[in-house]
Amino acid sequence: MVLDNGRFITSELANVTHLLDEHFRVALSATKIVAGAIADWLEAGKMISDEDLQKITGLEERGDELKAAILHELASANTLMQREDLLRLVHYNDKLVDGAEIACYHLAAFVNRWTPEGPLRAKIAELGQKYLEIVTQQREAVRYLSLDIEKSLAKTNDICSLEKQIDILMREIWAHLYPSDLPIAIILRVRDFVNMLEEVSNFAEDAANTIRGISLTLNT
Repeated sequence: MVLDNGRFITSELANVTHLLDEHFRVALSATKIVAGAIADWLEAGKMISDEDLQKITGLEERGDELKAAILHELASANTLMQREDLLRLVHYNDKLVDGAEIACYHLAAFVNRWTPEGPLRAKIAELGQKYLEIVTQQREAVRYLSLDIEKSLAKTNDICSLEKQIDILMREIWAHLYPSDLPIAIILRVRDFVNMLEEVSNFAEDAANTIRGISLTLNT
């Protein structure tokens, strides 16, 4: 995945990149659960099952285990360049996993009490799609670092573009949600849910900037 000064080196880097791949896979799996739950809710009025909640909590716990293993590898590595950037990537990816779990529990708290209609429904559906896309693009950006740096950089540009689109969607959701006559408890839960997806998009943008920094060291 990641090169060190333009070349593959030692088992140190192999161990770190293998763990990073797994960590990103966990983040994407958790994100897919949330995105799927949004689609099922809006399209079929489905509630989130206890099985899915347990599954996403299990992914969060697995993410913590992988984070600890990666930090151990980075701390013990003697020849690894990009150490600080890789640490930041681990941090941002950890926030994606945590955010998915939090968002899923927020969603579970109100899907059985309310289903949006009209423009609000369309905007929340689009938000779910963009949320999945931005996390997918982040994983791809990292995966392409050792394969095609230009493609990796293109993915980071896509991430930043998606982050701006999510910001716009948030404002549009608020414009429809706040004037509604929904109970305040539901409005607050929906607000917390949408805010969490937006926060994840911000971490994805931060990760994109970190990936750009790594790509510069690989080009030197």
